[in-house]
Amino acid sequence: MKKYLIRTVCFLMVYVVVHVTAICIFGPWVTFYRIGDSGQMYNRVLDIPNHKAPDILFIGSSHTYRGIDTRIFARAGVSAFNLGSSAQTPMQTELLLGKYLDEIAPKSVVFEVYPVLFQNDGVESTADLISNDHIDAGLCRLAIESGNIKLINTLVYGIYQEYVCKIRTKTRQKDTIGDDLYVSGGYVEKMGHTSFFADDLVEPVSVTIDPRQLTAFSNCVRMVNDRQLPYIIIKAPLPQSTNANLVGLKKFGEAMCSFGTYLDFNELMVLDDTCFFDSHHLTQSGVELFDSRLIQAMDSMGFVDQKDGFVRQGSYRNQSTSRFLSPN
Repeated sequence: MKKYLIRTVCFLMVYVVVHVTAICIFGPWVTFYRIGDSGQMYNRVLDIPNHKAPDILFIGSSHTYRGIDTRIFARAGVSAFNLGSSAQTPMQTELLLGKYLDEIAPKSVVFEVYPVLFQNDGVESTADLISNDHIDAGLCRLAIESGNIKLINTLVYGIYQEYVCKIRTKTRQKDTIGDDLYVSGGYVEKMGHTSFFADDLVEPVSVTIDPRQLTAFSNCVRMVNDRQLPYIIIKAPLPQSTNANLVGLKKFGEAMCSFGTYLDFNELMVLDDTCFFDSHHLTQSGVELFDSRLIQAMDSMGFVDQKDGFVRQGSYRNQSTSRFLSPN
């Protein structure tokens, strides 16, 4: 029995060494690791020290980094930093806030929520962070708890790249990747695109909320409340056909309203399909319209002062109610 245990332990040790070695050699082909991809998270993390104490920190999915143009807010006298990332679910939002909220030190926070991602397993977003953010204990835990073997292999390869190969000291991501342009402050502008057609849509999607994601979002709100920061929750506009394709939006909206002020911009404005380059993301002209409406809405509720360009820390209070303002 003793010999069997010794042989088993030896086999496992050799297996681990061989497995890890194989991942380090064949990582680009057998993992999700993609440093410097089109989501521009690598540049966004490097940009954080350049945008300390903004009026607003925006955080959420690609609807955030492709929909919130910090230049438009600057024109309105409001400084902003965009910490969106690809397919970011509340679990990744919680990780990023825990890591960067105090470093960025914003005066307020805007959570962008995409209902579908509340039922997502977060594998894509975690892989993006492993590839493009600093790997720490929290990110390791998130990857391991996923139970996804390929994601765990991605973590192993990411650790090898960051701490052995020192890749983050050698890599500088280009601001332009294809027709995506990184703008200082976290925004990614789509410079060229084809028109979106509603015929591209798939079958209706039922919106459900994974309890783990709801708990993570609750933790995010708690972190912001603990620092006494004003916040609101928004759903970025989608093509009307895409939005109609989501079944269960009312229940999702009620869940978000339980956390504070929630603005669904498909209820606040109407954009035609020419304002989108695919079934989810705005063109630059669509971004201009959305951000202008968002600033107007935040100004009307006292969240920002569009004239003087600052967050009204004393006048705005988080409210557990929806705020569906008139589209006109």
